[in-house]
Formats: sequence, structure tokens, C-alpha cells
Amino acid sequence: MAHETTPDHTRSGASPAAAAPQRWTVRALLAWMVPFLKEREVDSPRAIAEILLAEVLKIERLRLYMEPDRELSPEELASLRGLVSRAGRHEPVQFLVGLWPFLGRDFEVAPCTLIPRPCTETLVERALAWYRERGAGGVRVLDLCTGTGCIAVSLALGMRAILRPDGAGCRPISARREYDSARSAGEPVREWQRDQERGDAERSDAPSGSGAGEPPPAAPSIEIVGTDIVPEAVELARRNARRHGVSIDFRCGDLWAAVESGERFDLIASNPPYVTDEEYDALDRNVKDYEPASALRGGRDGLDFVRKVVAGAERHLNLGGLLAIEIGWKHRDAALELVAGRNWSESDVLKDGEGIDRVLVARRGGG
Repeated sequence: MAHETTPDHTRSGASPAAAAPQRWTVRALLAWMVPFLKEREVDSPRAIAEILLAEVLKIERLRLYMEPDRELSPEELASLRGLVSRAGRHEPVQFLVGLWPFLGRDFEVAPCTLIPRPCTETLVERALAWYRERGAGGVRVLDLCTGTGCIAVSLALGMRAILRPDGAGCRPISARREYDSARSAGEPVREWQRDQERGDAERSDAPSGSGAGEPPPAAPSIEIVGTDIVPEAVELARRNARRHGVSIDFRCGDLWAAVESGERFDLIASNPPYVTDEEYDALDRNVKDYEPASALRGGRDGLDFVRKVVAGAERHLNLGGLLAIEIGWKHRDAALELVAGRNWSESDVLKDGEGIDRVLVARRGGG
């Protein structure tokens, strides 16, 4: 059996397949990948190496350290080599693995739209809190610039869970620590998701109704519309909705163009483009070179689309309804001015998990 060594010559760019014969184990491959990615100035090289290796082996990251001497097959090595090469060119690891977590559930991702980010979870959590505060019940929701559909799908699942008598199935905000440590290193939390979905399925199979032979009461209607200007993003969002078993009306159109003139909603949520022209020029290359500019750039001051969302919401949001928009870190004062008129009340800007001003919220006047 060949002696296992760390292939120093691979630091210059050689791949495992091109290196001297040896046992390409989990341990040896990590020793090769981490320096390779460091030399190319890839952020979090250790985490990226572990994610890619776990993806190829179809295991959780933790198992890499439980099976350090596991050898990869030639097919697995070839797949890993391609992924590491792409990572070395700063392609986002999210696109390399094809899935990324949002509020504990994996969503399919693709270069046609933005990758889900933790800061957007603040918007969903506030919207669900509002839904509880209003007493749940029937609701119409609009998600503008839906992208992967992570906001719309998460709202559908969260509201459905709130409607259960015991509120089961809706991950409480305080439970975030269950997966934050893994997520901070960039790991899709597949085990947590599977546990949750298993519990959801068990609860959905449980008998309901107040007596034998009595049909369960009709559930309040939850209607969700999601729009995006990119046809590929709309199809991606539809796949994610099917993945998580929810029905959402996804439409293709430029902001309000996909909404009928007389349509009204109780909640309007949006994560529109809000990066300023100056900020866009300074973005990291793994964002600027791979995520679409159309989903990032918000004009000179970053508020071009935010203004349009607020203006349309004045026509389409029911009295007392909630508007929630993700904004840039320096937009607080300007965003609050947009909802300072008589049509709005209870306006505020919420901070995300990192303490950064992130979500503009306001109620439609008269509520």
C-alpha cells in the first residue's frame, strides 16, 4: 500500500489525478485543497474545502472527521477536481453545491438570481410575527423580486405552521442556534431540515376533527403571489415551492407589471436590488462576477427599486397591512422618509442578525 503523504506539488495547481500515486483519502484531500484555495485568495478555504468534499461524498461535513481515512473513487476524485477548480476561480460555493439553506431549509440556487442570505431571514421572521399578532387567519401575500422564492416559500410554510393548533412545525426564532454554528462556516444544514420535514409529515398525518367521522374544519386561505422579471428565476422559484410542498402563484414581470391593477394584499414583502453604483464597483468578485447585476444594482443611491416598491404598495396594500423591504446598510434615514406620509404608520428599520440596519417595515395607514 502506498504511503500517504501531502502532495506539496499540488500547491502549484496540480490536481489529485495528476499527482504522484498515493491514497487519496479525506485527510489527504483536505491537506491538498486548503492550501490550493488559500493561494487563490478564496475566502474561508477550510470551510469551502470541507463543503465540496462532503458534497462529492454525499455526507454531512461532520462525517469527514469521523472517516478521515476514507478513500475516494476515481469518479469522486474527478468530480471533486472540477469543483475545486471552479472554487479557485471564486465561483460561489453555493452554485457549486446547488443548494443553500434559508431558515433551516435547503433551496435550489442558480446564477440567474441572488443566493439566499441570512440577513433576509429578519424580513421573514418579522412578517411571521405580524401574522401571529393579527390573529393568523386568511391572508394574501405578495413577494416582489422573489428570486429563489425563499421568502415566499418560507412565509407559506411558516404561516401554515402557525395555523396548527399547537403551532408545531414552525421553528421558533430562539432555536436559531441549533444550526447557526454550522451555517457560520457555510454548511447547508441538511440534517436539521430532514428532522423538521419528518416532523411536519408526521403532524400532517395525524387525525384531526372534533369527533369520529367529522371532517376537519376548513383551513383559512393563505394566498401567496411571487414575481420576478427573470423567467429563469421564476422557474427556479417554482421548483423550490414544489420541493417544499407549497402552492404559490409565481409570475414573470417587472415589479408591479405582474400584478393586476385591482389586486390587494395584506402583506407585501420584497428584497429588491439595493446596491449603490459605488458599492457595486467594490463588490467581491465572487458576487460581482457570478450573481446577476440586475438583482443587485439599485441605482446611484441604491433606492431606485425601493421607491417603486413603496409607491406601488400604497395602491395594493390593504389598510393595516404590513410592508417589509430589505434595504442597504446605510439606507435607514432615506428609507424611513419614503414611508413618512399619511398613508403609513408604525414605520421602523429592523437590524439583521449582525446588528446592521436591514429591513424597512411600515403599516398601511388607517390600520
